[in-house]
Amino acid sequence: MLLDMAPSRLSTTRTEPAQPVDAARLEAALLKVAVLVAGDPAFAPIFERLEAELAAAVKKETRLSEAQRRARELLAQKAIRATSSATCSSDAPLPYRSRSSR
Repeated sequence: MLLDMAPSRLSTTRTEPAQPVDAARLEAALLKVAVLVAGDPAFAPIFERLEAELAAAVKKETRLSEAQRRARELLAQKAIRATSSATCSSDAPLPYRSRSSR
């Protein structure tokens, strides 16, 4: 009879956070948990997890911003080449001349 009253297992599905987790939010959480760890070492695993997550977030943000910088640089180079090749007089075709003007 007591077995029927056992609590059901909690769902193991994860829900998405309301706000994206970025380096700034992780750093703020790390500071809050640091206060807890200073008073009780039982919170140390959470502190270490946040440290690792912060390092990964900073690395990801750096990688993405670097890729964005390279992409913009590539686009700028392509725009410069397209502009310079169209305005260079040595590459442009000779003007059309009719047979009567010869």
